[in-house]
Amino acid sequence: MREPVPIHQIVVEARELFREYGYEGASMRDLADRVGLRPQSLYTRFPSKESLVPAVLALTLDDTLVDLPDPAGDWRAAWRMLIGRIAETFEARGRCVGLHLAYGVTAQTPDARDAVRTFFARLRDAMAGILDAGEVSEPVSVATDTLAQLEGATLWITTEGDMEPLRHAVERALCIGDREGRPL
Repeated sequence: MREPVPIHQIVVEARELFREYGYEGASMRDLADRVGLRPQSLYTRFPSKESLVPAVLALTLDDTLVDLPDPAGDWRAAWRMLIGRIAETFEARGRCVGLHLAYGVTAQTPDARDAVRTFFARLRDAMAGILDAGEVSEPVSVATDTLAQLEGATLWITTEGDMEPLRHAVERALCIGDREGRPL
């Protein structure tokens, strides 16, 4: 008798499939093969590919935000750690699963589209909360711009294998809040 496959393992493998192949290219059959289930067993846990997207993005957000320092105590440490985690993921994986999904979900997949929107809004809000604790002017706008620069750098990683734009985006992000423009 097979051991049951934990939901967490299914979600982790789904995230990797989405990273590798995007929403359209990933299939429930491929996921079932990766986790050692029959497709019908997978469908009893997740009724559709679309139903995996919120779980994948919730896991990704949790991994990104877990155990950050309290911004009220040291906002700079929280900011550095958050920017570092985002950059490390992009360097290691070459892309953001949320952005990759954003280009694959459509009006025909409204739950997935809403999950992507929620993922980016929650990440931006977490960033803005850290900046707000540091009394950075216009924290939501700065967080939005920083996230856009980091995410945009993945274009060059994916198409050119070039990490330089990501390094520049990280450098800019780490100078936020320093009046002299030095890294925090």
